[in-house]
Amino acid sequence: MQLTLYHMLDQPPTEAPCIFVLEPDDDVRPALRDNLHHWGYQVIIAIDEEDALQRAQGGRKPFNLILLSQSGQSIDELMAIGRSIRQSTEMGSQTPILVMADDYGADLEGRDIQIGEHEYVTYLEDGEQLKGILQQLCPLREG
Repeated sequence: MQLTLYHMLDQPPTEAPCIFVLEPDDDVRPALRDNLHHWGYQVIIAIDEEDALQRAQGGRKPFNLILLSQSGQSIDELMAIGRSIRQSTEMGSQTPILVMADDYGADLEGRDIQIGEHEYVTYLEDGEQLKGILQQLCPLREG
């Protein structure tokens, strides 16, 4: 196996898709960022709505997906934040918004549900489920 610079540095190549993440939990944020990097994505992290809007408006780096972690807010509130992030940039309305639900019953566990045009909620059973839906919504380029 030929090692690329990406493999040696354990960093995604710069042409890798970029995910804009809103994760308010200080304990979860580093692990989520590390997993996304390990899976091959570039990551922009925000800690709350205000930080997210500032980073989105001031950022020059385009992103391919908005990933929001539910923490004390309803799915509808998070989707509204995702739409605000999307509208505050030059990204099109087709940029997917994915909410990771936090509190749900066993009947939803393991399900990914589309709730609007380019808007999804995932009820995670494990990390592989997140990896799978990200690959569907924001595929990594072969290279």
